Formats: sequence, structure tokens, C-alpha cells
Amino acid sequence: MSAPDVNRERRSWLAVPLAAFGAWLALPARRAQAAEKASLLARPVDRIPDDPDAQAWRESDALEVPLAPQAVVKPRRYETGVKALEVRALYTEDRLGLRLEWRDAERDAMEGGAQAFRDAVAIEFPYDPAKGMPFFGMGERERPVLIYQWKADWAAAAPPDVDAKYPHMVVDWYPFSARAASEIAEAADYGKPGGDKAFVPSWWAGNPLMDPALQTKRAVEKLVAHGFGTLEAVAPDNQDAESKALWKDGVWKAVVSIPRAQDAFSFERGKTFPIAFAAWNGEKHERGGEKSVSTWYFLSLEQPTGVATYLAPVAVVAGVFAAQIAALRRLRRRGAAHRD
Repeated sequence: MSAPDVNRERRSWLAVPLAAFGAWLALPARRAQAAEKASLLARPVDRIPDDPDAQAWRESDALEVPLAPQAVVKPRRYETGVKALEVRALYTEDRLGLRLEWRDAERDAMEGGAQAFRDAVAIEFPYDPAKGMPFFGMGERERPVLIYQWKADWAAAAPPDVDAKYPHMVVDWYPFSARAASEIAEAADYGKPGGDKAFVPSWWAGNPLMDPALQTKRAVEKLVAHGFGTLEAVAPDNQDAESKALWKDGVWKAVVSIPRAQDAFSFERGKTFPIAFAAWNGEKHERGGEKSVSTWYFLSLEQPTGVATYLAPVAVVAGVFAAQIAALRRLRRRGAAHRD
């Protein structure tokens, strides 16, 4: 082998470790680029902050989710108030936290009369991902969906009472409410000593929508659906979401925390799960099926970074350099033999 040939081969060997190291550095950027399309990466933390403006949320991965009107079944709309959500995710050993942010010019919490409705947002997963991906619009008969719906009027800092919800109402006597005549009875009064919640039939029957004890404790209702018109709340004892929300300057920010261990599956590290969203604008009288919805997106729980993650690329580069040195020695020996 001639001297120019030996030099060219040396230069090619020197380029190998640099190319390997550059490829390793490019991997996070490629992953981030892929995640921006349709996936969200939840990173591990010691505690999920309930403050929507906490630093941990600002440093987390973000996913922009466009929403469109639900126009498949009645009641349907072709124009809705919430156009998009920004979603972020964090997780701990036992809980998954999602932060949702969306624009809404007015804060609506069912105040002001019978035609007042609430702002709300929902998070949806397949009830059992092992059965495949169901239809994002409330699931299917054999493949149900799990839904967590946050409601602006539940667990509010100052929950509206019946006077605020229905102003100018006529005051009558409400027996079995533990209230005196001429006093307006709240639903919760029927569960107090002297009251009888049988006179609030939906509460007595176990409907969470009329359970004041649950509503003052949680702002998120856990539900299951097997298709349009099949939405059903889980038992009050199995309601397990925690949340905190803030409305300011025309923007809602809500943190929803749920258990990683669900009835049919668990949010495991390193796995990917379908996730979808819906939103309601109370100012636009949106309720029930009149809402904005998304298609399926994907949520992954990041594997914690260990020491091996940092040592692996160093070991690769070191191995390449060792191979390079060995190859250069062989080239020197061959060049010396050629000169002899």
C-alpha cells in the first residue's frame, strides 16, 4: 500500500468516532421532532405539582391538540368555542398528571339561571388497551373507553349556591331539607341531620351529578362509555382523580392527576397509550354531545435516566477509538513492510 493510500485510510478511521458521537447527539432531536407530531412524553418527577404554573410543568414536554366539533351524532354542532388544547404530562411512582391549557374568554360555572352551563374538559383512554384502539367518539360495545371529565363548577373555591345558579327564584317551604320555611334549600342540606336525601332522587339513587359530597371534594368525574349514549359514572368510592384549575385573562389551566394503576391496565414506563380529549364552552351553551373533540394521540412514560444511559455513548466512543488505534498500528506495520 502506498503512503497516500495509508493516509486516506487513516483519515477515514478518524472520522468514525466523530460520526458516531454526532449520531448519538442527534437522537434526542429526532425523538422530539417525532413527538411533536402526535405524541406526548411524560417525564418522571418526585411529586406532581398541583399549581398549573409550576416550573416542572414549564419544563415538561408539550403537545398541541387541535379540536373539532362533534358532528357524528345528535346533538351536534358545526362551530364550537374551544379550538385547541395544550397538553403536558408528568408522572410519579403511582400517579399520572396531565396539565391542560385552553383559551376561553369567559369563566362559566353554571351561574345565572337554567340556561347557564359549565366549562369542562375531558381526557379519554381505552378502557383496556390490550383490546386495541376503540373509536375515539365514546368507544365501542366491545372496546369501551375510560373518561376523566373536569367540571368548572365542581370543587370550586367558592362553589355557586342555588341562589347564584337560579336568581330571582320564588322561595317556598322545602320539607325534609333541614331548612326553615322561607330559606332556600341546597341539595347538600338533604344529607344533613334532619334532612332526607330520598327527596333528591338522583342523589339517593347514586348519581354523582347530584352528589354534593363528591362535588365539593373533587372537580373530576370518572366515567366509562361503550359508545354514544352509554356514558356511565363509576361508583363514588372509585372516583380517584385529583385536580386544580385556574382561569385568568381568558385562559383555563387545569391539572388532573389520576392513578397509574387502572382497573384493566397500568400506565407502565416505556409503553405508549392512546389518549384523546374533549372540551365544552359554557358560554356557548355547550353540553353533552355538543362539544369539541380530538382524535387519538399518544402518551408515553419516559424511562428514568440511569448512569448507564450516560456511560453507554462514552463506552461506544472509547471502543471506536480503541479500534481506530489498533487499525492505525496495523497500517503503520503495513507501511513499514512496504518501505522495506
